[in-house]
Amino acid sequence: MRFFSKERWLERIGELYLQLRLRTPEKIERELSIKYEGQYRNAGLVLLFDVFMALAVVAAVVVLAAILYLFAA
Repeated sequence: MRFFSKERWLERIGELYLQLRLRTPEKIERELSIKYEGQYRNAGLVLLFDVFMALAVVAAVVVLAAILYLFAA
């Protein structure tokens, strides 16, 4: 079942991400070769890490707000 492998999911996510962001094939190929070492998988990993970092920042802010709320009450 190669279709459900992690590598394939990351490649597809990276490909969709670049298509949505850059639109034209020339820009996609240039960005892919310069920033992502020519692999859609790397673009997918970068997007995945960015999402996780955003969630971590939101979680940290929620925890900090809860701590401040409890000490202020």
